[in-house]
Amino acid sequence: MRQLGPWVEGTLVATARRCGKKNCACHHDGPKHPVLFLTWKEFGKTVSLYIPRAMEAEVRIWAEHYKKLKELIRRASEAQKQIIRLRD
Repeated sequence: MRQLGPWVEGTLVATARRCGKKNCACHHDGPKHPVLFLTWKEFGKTVSLYIPRAMEAEVRIWAEHYKKLKELIRRASEAQKQIIRLRD
């Protein structure tokens, strides 16, 4: 797990939004700007966090690391369950 690197829980969601500039084309029926959010659940509710464009690649890697971490935990748990079954 040490080799995994930084991780973050959540799912990346790409969408499009209007920016805050009143003279931008997105405010006048033009195309919206692509943005990325990290989403996760807290107390049964979905929470979203805007990912700045400069961090998108890095956060994608962190989210992939989290998926790998979950798989490692699942495998370790399964191994522990096998040990418990063998002790019966």
